Amino acid sequence: MRAQFYSTFWLRLLGAWLLLGSTVLVEAGIETTKHNLSASSGNTHRATSEERICLMCHTPHNANPAGPLWNHKLSSSGTVYTPYSSSTLNAAPGQPTGASKLCLACHDGTIAVGALLNMPGAIQGYDGLSQPYYDGIIPGLEAMITGTANLGVDLRDDHPISFVYDLSLAGYSLELHDPAGLTGKIRLDGNDELQCTSCHNPHSDTYPKFLRMGFTDAGGFGSPLCLECHNKSGWELGNKHRDSEAQWNGSGNNPWHITGQNLANDVGSTPKINGCESCHQPHNNPNGNERLLKGDGESGLCLNCHGNSGLGGLEGNVSDTPDSTFNIERSLDKLYPHPALDAAYDGRHRPIRGDAAANYKVREDPDNLTGANRHVECQDCHNPHEAKAGVSPNPEDSISDNTTHLASNVLKGVWGVAPSWPGAWAEVLRFDYTVVDEVTHQYQLCLKCHSDYAFNGAIPPESYAYPGPGIYTLTDQGKEFNPNNPSYHPVTEFAGKNDFQMTVSSVVYDYSSSLLKGFTAASTMNCTDCHSDPDALAGTGPKGPHGSEYWPILNAPYDETTGQSGTWDTHLCFRCHDKNVYTNAGGTTGEWWRTGYSNGSRNLHAFHSMRRNAPCMTCHSAVPHGMPRRALLVYGRSPSTDAGADSEPYNAQTRRVATGTENWGIPSARDVDSIPSGNWARSYCHSTGVGVGCGMGM
Repeated sequence: MRAQFYSTFWLRLLGAWLLLGSTVLVEAGIETTKHNLSASSGNTHRATSEERICLMCHTPHNANPAGPLWNHKLSSSGTVYTPYSSSTLNAAPGQPTGASKLCLACHDGTIAVGALLNMPGAIQGYDGLSQPYYDGIIPGLEAMITGTANLGVDLRDDHPISFVYDLSLAGYSLELHDPAGLTGKIRLDGNDELQCTSCHNPHSDTYPKFLRMGFTDAGGFGSPLCLECHNKSGWELGNKHRDSEAQWNGSGNNPWHITGQNLANDVGSTPKINGCESCHQPHNNPNGNERLLKGDGESGLCLNCHGNSGLGGLEGNVSDTPDSTFNIERSLDKLYPHPALDAAYDGRHRPIRGDAAANYKVREDPDNLTGANRHVECQDCHNPHEAKAGVSPNPEDSISDNTTHLASNVLKGVWGVAPSWPGAWAEVLRFDYTVVDEVTHQYQLCLKCHSDYAFNGAIPPESYAYPGPGIYTLTDQGKEFNPNNPSYHPVTEFAGKNDFQMTVSSVVYDYSSSLLKGFTAASTMNCTDCHSDPDALAGTGPKGPHGSEYWPILNAPYDETTGQSGTWDTHLCFRCHDKNVYTNAGGTTGEWWRTGYSNGSRNLHAFHSMRRNAPCMTCHSAVPHGMPRRALLVYGRSPSTDAGADSEPYNAQTRRVATGTENWGIPSARDVDSIPSGNWARSYCHSTGVGVGCGMGM
């Protein structure tokens, strides 16, 4: 009886010490948690007969100096843990220290749950009786922790621990709050290290998973505990991934649920409730990926929600209301996609952090955009922490202000590049580009992959070939969209060079009305005005260059027949250029002149359409981004027969058969840049001519 009295006395004294001497373990209520391993607890892990609770971890004598009177055996000194690592991690977690090492005494699965340094029994007492201290295992607790609570010794799939969290770390990327401002709910240890006990209170499960904050304590928004430390720019400013109240419809796999791990994980949960855990899994991530992502860390993660698993492949399962425009996989499955689903790209995406003083944002390693590492993943174009609802409008949706070259809401916070433009039709080399932490114009995003910034002098072959005759390789769009070129489609901040006027016999004719959708000669545009899922035009598919049935990711057909009869109502060029001006759709019947337009001045487009059913590629570049001469004109009929002729893919003459006996193309010796609009003669194109060769009319 006296021995039992002394044992109870010391345990009570231990409890008083913990309550009075430690601010870390003040909370009571452990008897109702899974950390109560006593026989009467009812928990999976429980002793056969031992009813005392505290001794499972603490002892008043012969304690391990590693912690507050620590009684549980620690993992052997030979145990080596593999710490969490990431290409974007600035901290330096090493082997577990402090409280984390104590937690892992059970949670690494290498030590029996009931393995103690000081087993219960008689202790040195006032009656003179004594029994040596000895270690052992509490009967009934011989097993090791299994299941999701077993973190193992490989901690790469768990939130990093045992690293110094100070102002220097927080200031590096600006994506961590100053630890001096922590509210007390997150607790660093005496060495300013973040440990398991920073987020978990082992003595209280007032909040599930022993967390120190309620999972929905932030006005119904999930993961407030994460945001105590993590400062995600744009997350709380209308971010769709934070605000969405979409519900999983019960079909297929729950996109944000991992059994035994997530807190709000059943039918009825929403991204708003799940918060960070919609995409991240802080412990035992089944994918073992960097940044603890619930997916392959690339497109597979996004397609958990933006894929075909929602409603029979018709709609994604993330829209607040059924909406097929959220199903990106539907576009990626089309004949000509951005190949984000290409298995060969798996594992190539490797984001890094830039310099703290300037480019601190997370961005892709530029060496991963070319050569064997070239790839495309959703995260290359989208920043999920800053993206907001809304895409760039289609031209017909923005007639009142058709300067839609600004980056849309879904591109918020994504990085890109800004070129320093050289002279006309000159190479824009990698070192001519400056990294832009947050793109303001859509083209800045596109050029980081479709220019020498990625190619670095070696333009790679395209992953899918042109579906027809001729040659196709990737082209350098930094070179093509250079605003110093004589002609280009104006996707940059600069308007195009064509003023849509021509002078005939000193009379100026304005034909800017030939532009549709509200475009004017001063308009700018987006890459996605041409490169987008065609279903977006009908409101049944997602906007953007995710995929299309038309090569190369165009929202309407464009090939060597475009401009011929039968294409005027469907093909790409005539979405913005009036078919009644550029073809004989208006009824031209044999005139060299097109009456009723530009006061009867020459209209060679309508004439060639009527006489030869000529396609656009007869005279204009097959890659209509930009050219070294005005009006996207190409020289030469074939590089193999015409010295100085433009090469493919710009020159498409070998991809089509001429109508009648005449060849197409402008003689490469002809300087057409010097010929004013409205003053062309037949000999300019159908004779050898003289001129300055392939000059730019300067």
